[in-house]
Amino acid sequence: MLNVLYQFNEKYAPFAGTSITSLFENHKSDITVYILGEELTERSREQFHELQEKYGHRIEIMDTSDVIAKMKEWGLPPYRGSYSANLRLFIPSFLNNGQERIIYLDSDTIVNADLTELYKTDLGENVIAMSLDSLGSHYKQTCLGFLAEEPYYNSGVILFDLNKWRAEDFSGKMIDHIRSREWNYSSPDQDLLNIICRGRIKTIGAKYNFQPVHEVFSDRAYAKCYGMDGYYTANELATSGKDVHIYHSLRFVGDFPWDANTLHPYTELFDRYLAKSPWTGYVT
Repeated sequence: MLNVLYQFNEKYAPFAGTSITSLFENHKSDITVYILGEELTERSREQFHELQEKYGHRIEIMDTSDVIAKMKEWGLPPYRGSYSANLRLFIPSFLNNGQERIIYLDSDTIVNADLTELYKTDLGENVIAMSLDSLGSHYKQTCLGFLAEEPYYNSGVILFDLNKWRAEDFSGKMIDHIRSREWNYSSPDQDLLNIICRGRIKTIGAKYNFQPVHEVFSDRAYAKCYGMDGYYTANELATSGKDVHIYHSLRFVGDFPWDANTLHPYTELFDRYLAKSPWTGYVT
């Protein structure tokens, strides 16, 4: 059985529903999806129930109001007006039923293959596993205190070892960091994960978090813009591009795949799974 976690607010319910549809379409083994939702409407809850009934997998929508209230008390700022992006940092507060591992997926991901291999990844002494993200060396060094060549990770896909996370109280470490200093991270949840879990993150391939920029631009053009310090090699990106397990629909030239008249390279893929979901016919 796979345990999978999503977090989102009501605005992103149709996109998360599409992502969950793609997850279910690519798996025959049992899956339990845990949803950390913020201000979900009754209609959205009904649609997730429809999705559960259609595929026979379990979807559990969890109450997040107490944790959101705590985040406000701790001084953790919202990200783009919502606290939902930070909920994954405190997952042990929700999951206390013996789960040992869970895969977190952003609501703008599209699953393209069975994720059992990812779920069973050997983490060694690491507490989480993520795919690399590129980040300008100036921000990495001056704002996060990292070396230019150090790895920096994208938080759109995360494999958690919940036993290690709980035993070493990584949620508590997050809270202590938040309370101990004045800080202004450009991506609070992602930056916090990189800082608090520094040295305890296993690098997984780009195929588990494949970004649209690699569909369109050459590695040379990408390197010229972002640099490749602490990032995948051109050969690693090429190999991942031939066997993508998870597409991450990050904004591309200002567009998402669900936008009207979008130029996003994942639009056709998104529309295919949207049509199979309870949100078929959705338009922005």
